[in-house]
Amino acid sequence: MSDDITLNPYDRPSARFTDRLSPTRSGNGKLEVRASALGQCRRRLWYAATDQPVSNPTTPETQLIFDAGNALEPVVIRAMQRAGWTISPTNREGPTAVSVELDDHLVVTGHPDATGSPPASAASVEDFLFDPEDLVIEVKTRGPEAFKRWQTLGAERSHPDSVAQAASYSLGLFGEVRDVVIATLDTGSRRWDYEVIPANRVERAWNQAGNRLTELAEHFAVNGPDPSVLPDRDFEASDWQCRSCPYLNVCQPGEAAGPAVADSEDDVVEPVLDEAARGALRDYEQAQSELKSLDAVKRGALKTLQHWLHGTGQQKAKLQGSAKTRTVGMVASRRYAVDHKRLNALLDPETRAEVVTEQTSEYLRVS
Repeated sequence: MSDDITLNPYDRPSARFTDRLSPTRSGNGKLEVRASALGQCRRRLWYAATDQPVSNPTTPETQLIFDAGNALEPVVIRAMQRAGWTISPTNREGPTAVSVELDDHLVVTGHPDATGSPPASAASVEDFLFDPEDLVIEVKTRGPEAFKRWQTLGAERSHPDSVAQAASYSLGLFGEVRDVVIATLDTGSRRWDYEVIPANRVERAWNQAGNRLTELAEHFAVNGPDPSVLPDRDFEASDWQCRSCPYLNVCQPGEAAGPAVADSEDDVVEPVLDEAARGALRDYEQAQSELKSLDAVKRGALKTLQHWLHGTGQQKAKLQGSAKTRTVGMVASRRYAVDHKRLNALLDPETRAEVVTEQTSEYLRVS
């Protein structure tokens, strides 16, 4: 926006009222929501817009992850350029700003990462079901688990807010919803991949986000910027959106601390003393050490047997062991891979949900 007084365009709240940006404006102005915050809870956006004090500040460790992710985004752009993409990246010192009015009371603003088109060699493959003109390229960084989830499920299921964010940039830059490209870097392996989302599904993601935010705009239209009149929540306290919310203690006091309470007497577990836990950890460490030693012996033995078998010129041979004669042989295994990128491009999220299912399991990890 032309009257934005924020010196750093990326350092602004997830929501704010536009009348505070210019003293010459009259009335309540509009509610401005950051494109990157489209998936946030409406109450969280209201807390930010009304300048409520943060009760659960971001930890230094989490902030470091955010900062590292932002710093790595230009790295992805350069990698795409080396791969043959035609890229027009934003000037991060003075990025292009876009503004999309959702209704008379709410505007979505943001700064696109880049626009561009795929390499000519890629434009003919089935991943691209469109005329590859200038498209919005939204860059994300994810940890290994989130990266795998994004590749397998597609952004519309794993990170739907990123699709709505890209949709707002497409509307702001081109005046229409086009196909968008989500490029993502795995911060663990430092490899990147991309997903192309067709325009009709991008528009649907935008409409879904817009329908939810329209209720927030109506709340603003009725109540004005009143911090004491709160909109509805969008998530439960157990959801990760709430657990990571900087206003959790204000919104739901007491929910941020303490373990879950058992639902019944059958769920009650006898407490384990610290000394017993330390003893269990030492037992675990000893077992791990022994297993690693045995595994090294096993790998060495198998490698020797493989070299021996190759030396005989056979794929399978008999060899006398300590207890009986055993068969030593090379076994070929076949694996099948699914091209999730092409699958995601061809199928809408509902159909993919029937084909690619998600399961969650819990286990203990000692690191």
